[in-house]
Amino acid sequence: MNFKQRYEKIKETTGKDFEVLESDISNLFQEKSPLNKHLLKFLTSPSKRIRPLLGFLFLRSISNKINKEQYKILLAVELVHNATLIHDDIMDNASVRRKQKTLNTKFDNDLAVVAGDYLLSMSLEKVIETNSSQVLKLFTSAIKQTCLGEIRQYFTKNKITSIEEYIEKSRQKTALLFEMGVLGGFLLSEKSQDKKLKQTASDFAQNFGIAFQIRDDLMNVLNMENNAENDFQSGVFTAPLIFAQKENKNILKKNVFKEIQKTDAIEKTKTLMNNYFEKAIFSMEKIAPNKYKTAIKELIEILKESI
Repeated sequence: MNFKQRYEKIKETTGKDFEVLESDISNLFQEKSPLNKHLLKFLTSPSKRIRPLLGFLFLRSISNKINKEQYKILLAVELVHNATLIHDDIMDNASVRRKQKTLNTKFDNDLAVVAGDYLLSMSLEKVIETNSSQVLKLFTSAIKQTCLGEIRQYFTKNKITSIEEYIEKSRQKTALLFEMGVLGGFLLSEKSQDKKLKQTASDFAQNFGIAFQIRDDLMNVLNMENNAENDFQSGVFTAPLIFAQKENKNILKKNVFKEIQKTDAIEKTKTLMNNYFEKAIFSMEKIAPNKYKTAIKELIEILKESI
């Protein structure tokens, strides 16, 4: 089976969870408005839905069920993720997302900003509906940190930072959104008072999220020659370039992609990614074996193998 087939098989493990999620997304945009149909098309265009997938699998691995409040937090996470994509497209001046025109291209930056903010407000409504002050605190903290990650990225554009700074930016920009779904869902479960399991949820989500961001950055570099809208062109220097620069101090003055290939940067980035994926698996060690835990391990394997 190829990546897509294996991925879909993993999603099937969650039963009807995605039917609920897709229905909830659709219901949000039933009211007729000039923008709603465009937002619905954007949110329902083909995507992996990896953040809710990870949440569904983890929560089922510890209790084998998902309650209404947990569905709401995972919906909120997906809304936040899509809001950040809209805002990213504005900042990157991107013209295409998921094989369709971005909102900033279809309309303009002004409306796209409001559209992203609109999704954020809808996500906040869903979090408030869970009636959990803990989840609300987690949510607002994650949003704040995500913004700080974007700010950090802006002020380090065209600069090669340390790996430690890169990991922290990845934690802020990406990992905390994964944690919002996994830990937020856990806090809404019947096992929410289990402190060790709470730490497990946090460690698992953050390590997975960092690994996922490293993978995304690696894929971006590997596709650099075929993609005009790559990180390097945007002045965002990620792990492969950070590692490569240690071997070639003048790398920015040359053909970056070819120079990276001459170094061990790609392999070092893969090792870094694998280490965080392994940390994610290790953090689940105390969870009893079940099909959902197995599905998470399979998910990590296909993410590692598909590079």
